[in-house]
Amino acid sequence: MSAAQSATSSELLTGDFREGPFVGLHYRTQSHEGTTDKKGQFSYRAGQTVTFSIGSLVLGSANAAPHLTLANLRNGDAADDRDLLNPTTINRARFVQSFARECDLRKGVVIDETVHDLVSKHARAISFDCDTESFAKERAVQAVFSELGRRFRGVAEAGNHLRRALAGIKVLRNERIPTRDGSYLLADVFLPIDAGSYPVLMRLGVYGRAFVTGSIFNKDDYDASEAREAAWFGAKVAKEDVEGVSALLRYSESAVSANASTWVPRGYVLVRVDARGVGNTPGKVDPFSKQESQDYYDAIQWAAGQPWSSGKVGLLGASYNATTQWNVAALHPPALKAIAPLASDSDAYRDLAYPGGIFVGGYRRWWWENMVGKAKTPEAETVDFIGGMVDHPWDDEYYRGEGLMSADFASIDLPVLTAVSQTMMLHARAGFEAFAQLPSPSKYLLVLDANYMAYVYDECLPEQEAFFDRYLKGKENAEEPPRVRIVMRTGGGRYKWRNEPTWPVPGTEYRRLFLDAGEARNQGSIRSRPPGRIQAVEYSADVRASAPELPMAVFESAPLEEDIELAGHFRATLWVSSTSNDADLYVVLRVMNGDKEVPYQTHDPEPGAPLTWGCLKVSHRALDPERSTAERPWHTHRRDDARPLLEGDVVKVEVEMMAATGRIAAGHRMRVEISPAQGGGANPVWERAYDDSYHRGSVNRVFTGGALPSSITIPVVAIREAEKP
Repeated sequence: MSAAQSATSSELLTGDFREGPFVGLHYRTQSHEGTTDKKGQFSYRAGQTVTFSIGSLVLGSANAAPHLTLANLRNGDAADDRDLLNPTTINRARFVQSFARECDLRKGVVIDETVHDLVSKHARAISFDCDTESFAKERAVQAVFSELGRRFRGVAEAGNHLRRALAGIKVLRNERIPTRDGSYLLADVFLPIDAGSYPVLMRLGVYGRAFVTGSIFNKDDYDASEAREAAWFGAKVAKEDVEGVSALLRYSESAVSANASTWVPRGYVLVRVDARGVGNTPGKVDPFSKQESQDYYDAIQWAAGQPWSSGKVGLLGASYNATTQWNVAALHPPALKAIAPLASDSDAYRDLAYPGGIFVGGYRRWWWENMVGKAKTPEAETVDFIGGMVDHPWDDEYYRGEGLMSADFASIDLPVLTAVSQTMMLHARAGFEAFAQLPSPSKYLLVLDANYMAYVYDECLPEQEAFFDRYLKGKENAEEPPRVRIVMRTGGGRYKWRNEPTWPVPGTEYRRLFLDAGEARNQGSIRSRPPGRIQAVEYSADVRASAPELPMAVFESAPLEEDIELAGHFRATLWVSSTSNDADLYVVLRVMNGDKEVPYQTHDPEPGAPLTWGCLKVSHRALDPERSTAERPWHTHRRDDARPLLEGDVVKVEVEMMAATGRIAAGHRMRVEISPAQGGGANPVWERAYDDSYHRGSVNRVFTGGALPSSITIPVVAIREAEKP
């Protein structure tokens, strides 16, 4: 051995436990013996084995290193493999972690002489080498923690803490965030174990902080949350179904929030905050409100001032956790530097409550009872969320801050990465409106599929990482990312990516196709030219009397002569009448291959999705001429503009259909369905409001040709090959 090698091998090094600090552990190497210090550190020399013990109970040995976890320890010869499913590893972790006083082990574990003596007293009867159930039942193990008055930790809880430590993640539970009115919010903070100042990603919401969703009010809630977390990671990070985890939420650790396992190892702090009245945070539950936005502001500024923070905060989340970002961003908290509202809503009336003037009552009640209701404090006061919407069926000040808030895009000038879930019942409009209206020079749009979760949590992670690395860490991209990334659906679950400089896609041809009632009683055709003669297709508006079939007017095209690609906004221009004083119009555009529909959903193909759809209550047909464009109509939805039907009157209506993408292959046909209610894959629990008073016994008609040229407008774009991923 050379002199240099000898000097290196004799150098005294220090190590610690990542999930600690573990203070007061006995340790022994070939050259050194002692107890871990106040920082949980032990001394060793390179190439040595270190053995740890509490009193006379040997915990195990490991190859000495700067950082260890309890998963490194083995009986006898040291080993480097770290198997979190090994019962011996879990038993050892449960035993040591149970000496901690705090649930989150934020202060680590202190092993004092009392603990050493007590463990020595029972050491001969304690063995880690057994199954976890037998270990928990060992009288000696029970005696140690009973005599100390400490809780013996669960299998899932111990495994979760150990897994986080291996990933370099530390968690601080129930951090208290002061608010400007003297109250407070509670939050969980996930941060890198290594000390430092890091940029922060945050969400504030009403879904709770238990794993996946909900709040923790008692031991059963806590154990269930820990069990879900352990199962989720055991299922290879949500690629498989996990019992007790909704398919809608299976991609996220906490409902539609950023995942700590993704972002903390990348050098971010992740903060999940409970809104007022949620979990153990005091106050009134009031989602989408001014109060919520002010609290969000306060939380952002609090996070910026913490010692683990770089002072730069970003917001990341989907659905509800995306929508609320618009509201706080408009308040301009100084520490907020970038937001990523992915699959959001923005207009409280048109998106959250009454798309097309028809109340999304089924979904909103389900959301309030199941998502919010299961997370809120049982005794918390709540706003009359559903009642407020029911009492305001027209667009008024209630939806601009008096009750719910709508986005003020014109005042948001910070960097934004947004996304839409095309053709979904929610989240299908806001991203397009934001991209068009935001004054920010740094804005980016992702056009995802209706089932957007797989894209947000997997496929589009590189876009999110590059975005926040740039605007929170100052890392410049090797090349400027595309302003618009589009999932071009090609049918049958297939898709490709298409990059564009803006939205709508440059060079879009808005092609108008005309409906032709022909001679059929309830089915017509789709043509490139308007028919010369006025004719009509009629169908029952009485859905309940027609059940189980959904009554509708149907129009189909001839087989296409060549492939076409569509990307943009669709609309239906219809001339209609009803024997009642109002009518609900649901317009669906499907693609048919023979007698079979071509499904356009991608990652989650069931149930099959149409190419696009839209709806409108006919009495809400008045348009705002300043906000309506060639791409889409904008209805005022004001009470003063109400236009009830008179029996026999034929009126023109413009139905906004959801912006969408799709390639239609040559030989396939387009099919337009016009019905009085939602159907064809709609979740029955989420049904929209159905007013029997004007549906019962009524008949609707769609007129075509001559002076009443009903049509649909489709956005045709140039066909491209797939973009580089």
